[in-house]
Amino acid sequence: MSPTPFTANTLDLSAVSGIDDPMITQLRERGRTTTLDLSAGYAQYVPQRPGGYLRLSMHDINEDRRARKEASGRKSAIERQTEDIEAKRQALGWGPFADLYIDDDTSAYKKKRITRPDGGVDWVVLRKDFQRMLKDLLNGVIDGIIFYDLDRLVRQPRDLEDLANVVNEVKRPAIGATSELNLVRESDCNMARVMCVMLLKQSQDTARRAARETLAAAEVGIPIGRIGYGWVRKGKDAGKEIKEEGDVVRRIFSERTEKDEKTGLYGTPSSITRGLTLSGIPSPDGGGWTTATVKLILANPRYAGMVLYSGRHRLEPSKQHDGISKLLTDEHGNPIMGTWDAIVTPHTWFKAQAIRKAELDANNIDTRPVGGHEYGKYLLTGIVRCYKCKKPMEGRWNGKAKYHQYRCQSRGRNGACGSTARKMAPLDDLINILMEEFLVEKLGVSLNEGNEEDKEITEQRAELEEQKSAAIEEKEQLKGKWERGELADVGWSNEDYYEHIGVISKKIRELIEKLEDLGSTPDPQAVENDLMLWRSGNNVEKRAIIKRYMKHIQLLKGPKGRGKFDPDTVIPIWREQGGRPAGRTPEEATADAPAPH
Repeated sequence: MSPTPFTANTLDLSAVSGIDDPMITQLRERGRTTTLDLSAGYAQYVPQRPGGYLRLSMHDINEDRRARKEASGRKSAIERQTEDIEAKRQALGWGPFADLYIDDDTSAYKKKRITRPDGGVDWVVLRKDFQRMLKDLLNGVIDGIIFYDLDRLVRQPRDLEDLANVVNEVKRPAIGATSELNLVRESDCNMARVMCVMLLKQSQDTARRAARETLAAAEVGIPIGRIGYGWVRKGKDAGKEIKEEGDVVRRIFSERTEKDEKTGLYGTPSSITRGLTLSGIPSPDGGGWTTATVKLILANPRYAGMVLYSGRHRLEPSKQHDGISKLLTDEHGNPIMGTWDAIVTPHTWFKAQAIRKAELDANNIDTRPVGGHEYGKYLLTGIVRCYKCKKPMEGRWNGKAKYHQYRCQSRGRNGACGSTARKMAPLDDLINILMEEFLVEKLGVSLNEGNEEDKEITEQRAELEEQKSAAIEEKEQLKGKWERGELADVGWSNEDYYEHIGVISKKIRELIEKLEDLGSTPDPQAVENDLMLWRSGNNVEKRAIIKRYMKHIQLLKGPKGRGKFDPDTVIPIWREQGGRPAGRTPEEATADAPAPH
């Protein structure tokens, strides 16, 4: 390594009294502590507890070919990668692997839509072991990485930057088994950025070709994706009707499209679900029937022999329970027919879609698509929580009582109890009033005398910041002592070190959460924008504002009696410390609200 030049202004330690000889000896042994060639210096570090990263994009979907591979005794892709990174580790002279991080059957290209706690939306690649590896490297559980190849490591520049940031923070090597690429060196990291862009284009090209091939197959009636309930799924008879399952599908469509002789009403997905359950008919997955399953069957054009296509070549996005949006049509708007057995007639299927559309129109639900979503999404879906199981509730139409309600999800679904419901209109009215008051009051606070904060909150924030800085410094000192071998000299084991690092890391996370709960001094312009959008926005925009200022809305046990509403059973959990700013309680807020309807 190239030394750092400096003038001869050093201290003669032998002339200074009061310094222990062992400390002087330690400094003598270390010599220079700086270098101009930073990358080379970091790259020379020899990890003693490295981690290995392996990934397989997807398993072979051809069952016959997969069976032949297994019968031949050939090693799997993960096994081959494991051998190669182990050989690389031995060649480098690194210590044994502390852990292997394996993302099996996982794409590094496909992104998923997630909702952040503040209500914002992001699209990220979700890889459990990749994220765990970054966390372990940052916390000192591992002190280096060997990855099989860059195309196994990343396909999105964003993921590469996340890894590069961690590597730069801990100054530990991350090297490829198939090359000498080491991300701790700036030049190698920049080269990896260029290569990652090319890998991304390669993935995009593959996805484009696959999507075009899928569309071509759909246009000639070949079923795309998994063949569903009602047909033979595999083999030469794939696509032929299974009589018992076909009869269930016909029953679902019959109850949906034919009026009941006694009530004169069409069956609803909920009533059809109850009937199937009472009849003891097994559901497609072998468990209990759910309303969502019935809705998916009713919306699927394949049951009428028509082609379903939701791929990337669609001009407009398809929607889950809107069957019309899923149809593949020719240039004249005529549905393309498939090569499988039709279970119901196109007339019956289109009638079921018309009944659904008429019900939505009657309930004033606007289903026009906006960015792949709908205006008609209910305001508090996923925000309001059941008082029994504390799980998020969803908006539904109560066909029997003729009003909308928030209801706990079906029993057993995501651990929900499925037994709580609240009338939607008075709950929405209450939250509208509370959010309006909250934003008006917050705007007034932000404009008051140069945004002066409450003195107590300012002191708490300063104290938490001081504690956080002290904890971070303690963690860095502990990591430094471990790397220099000082903790081993006093009898610390690996387990002792990891345990203490974990305790400090947990403390830092808790302090960060407390600081987030305190909030920051409000920006008047941002608050004013939120207030104007709250007054004029649609439900999608309002819901984002609610999530920005509320964690969720917790319900308490409601009063007995159908349709009764008690505002005291609605508890908004605000993100700011101490709840919402001073103002009226939910009960006071409803005094001027319109009567429940």
